[in-house]
Amino acid sequence: MNKDTIESKYMEKSWKQEKHQAYKTEQIDKSVEEFYNFLKLKKISGSLLDLGCGNGKNTVYFQKNEFYCVGIDFAKSAIEICKKNAKSEKTNPKFEVASILNYKSKIKFDVIIDCGCLHHIRRSYWTEYKKSILNNLKPDGYVYLHGISDSKENKKLPKHPKKRNWIINKKGHYTTFFSYADIKNLFGSKFRIEKNYEFKSQNSPLTVRAFYIKRLK
Repeated sequence: MNKDTIESKYMEKSWKQEKHQAYKTEQIDKSVEEFYNFLKLKKISGSLLDLGCGNGKNTVYFQKNEFYCVGIDFAKSAIEICKKNAKSEKTNPKFEVASILNYKSKIKFDVIIDCGCLHHIRRSYWTEYKKSILNNLKPDGYVYLHGISDSKENKKLPKHPKKRNWIINKKGHYTTFFSYADIKNLFGSKFRIEKNYEFKSQNSPLTVRAFYIKRLK
């Protein structure tokens, strides 16, 4: 079975049944607000693609701040939540059931955000992830990415593996911990990392690493 299919089934069930997961909060991360302020300072606007949009909170946030937004997630139940949340917020971003790994829009986006998806994509699929970014982002466009860091603090946590940079739970759900070098090597010469930093998640004990990445011409 395709590993992307395993994750899709896991997240579909999670969005339907589990209530406690940290990623289900409707609170916007301060790091996302900081990235919006960065875009505003750079006078960057236009279109935005939210990869793995979950409950759509970030998609709605940017739509309310004058971006044209599209949010995609491979969990149908998540997209249904997105649409309800958008309606309650009186906004109209577009939401689609789709996989990050093979999504190709009819338009190129000015900005792509990934708030916690890459760390659930197996490293053997990272090349496909990069291709998807290239297919959907304009030259000079920006990627905002944040995910679980391979930090000293996270390594102290009971579930962090000592001899590898990933874990899989009993249901097949994959999580990896990544470093600055991982992301630099992934994006390569066609991109430039303009900013990266670590922060404590507002909704879990994990340390998260954030990146502002510009696609070069």
